[in-house]
Amino acid sequence: MQSNIENAMNINDDVQRKLQVSRRSFLSLMGMGAITLGLGLAGCGSTEGKGGAATTGSDEGSTVDKITMVWLPNESSAEFDKGREEFGKVLEKYAGVPVELMTTTDYNVAIEAIASGKAQLANMGAEGFIQAQKKNAKVMPLVTTSDTDGKLDGAKYFSRICVPADQMDQYKDDSDPTGYSIKNVKGKRMSFVSATSTSGFKVPSNAIMDAFPDEVTSTDELTKPGFFSQVLFGNSHPGSAVNLLQGDADVAAFDDIDVDMYLDVPTDDRDKANSAGQVYNVKDGAAQPFDRVQGKSFGIIQSTPVLNGPIAVNTEVLPQDIIDKLLEGLTSKETASDELLFAPEDVEDSGAVWSLGDTAGFIAVEDSWYDPIRNLA
Repeated sequence: MQSNIENAMNINDDVQRKLQVSRRSFLSLMGMGAITLGLGLAGCGSTEGKGGAATTGSDEGSTVDKITMVWLPNESSAEFDKGREEFGKVLEKYAGVPVELMTTTDYNVAIEAIASGKAQLANMGAEGFIQAQKKNAKVMPLVTTSDTDGKLDGAKYFSRICVPADQMDQYKDDSDPTGYSIKNVKGKRMSFVSATSTSGFKVPSNAIMDAFPDEVTSTDELTKPGFFSQVLFGNSHPGSAVNLLQGDADVAAFDDIDVDMYLDVPTDDRDKANSAGQVYNVKDGAAQPFDRVQGKSFGIIQSTPVLNGPIAVNTEVLPQDIIDKLLEGLTSKETASDELLFAPEDVEDSGAVWSLGDTAGFIAVEDSWYDPIRNLA
């Protein structure tokens, strides 16, 4: 399906050669329960190119007593405790100052923390990063996760629009190359992740606008009932998936990287496994919140690749010399080989935030690499 989303992703050839957009964060290049306000931050304790932040930090002579690193809700859950703590230790090693890890239950809290300078570093999705940068232009990307070859070519994951497996026939469409379409989602109960989620709102909303150009003119229209009979927000990708699987929603948007650990994943290559028509089953013994939907299954009716989000830095409050040290340390082979950060493919429940099945480690990234996301409606 050709769309405005795909067009926004068609960067000119010169830029494409520089950025080499491809795998785990972009698939056709777009294809993202009531927002809970006022949810706070829970402290977890201390513990080959140029990045966009590499030349924009605060003065060399300035100092900080500690660094605060904020995490989005998806990576704030207890199952990632070990991985977050290890990342804190790595940051302390290279920065030379204590690091406090700050978890969240709300995307907006994380965005405000990095934009205001309450946090100096943040693990962000692309859309959340852009929203933070709109609040403070000094928020810049430092690194992102590479593809499995250590490049930006395939640095992508997948935004999926899904329905219960036994309802997939409603969305079959022989006129679409994938065999499925989202033409029948109107009037359904819809679950997104958060209005500031890239793959859990921004990308799928643009796909819906493409499919219904005469009925949806703004993504804001999709945050409340109207086009949909009901709109839910899961506040995390697992939360949105569970909304679907437990019957609270008819259609749901969520990504692959934050939910596949709970699922029996098809054995096809990654692009194929994330294509329309694929069916996923919840694993026996799946951890919370999927423990209450074991035996349930869903199918993909649309899937779109999304650029990997950055580790963002507030260059207004973090000294340049520390930014430089972090850039060098995070992109080192030593960091990439840390299995508490990047779990080997055959290891489950390690607590690692990232997987070597998806990435070879961190890679420096320019601010302009996220222009395709900025160009979305």
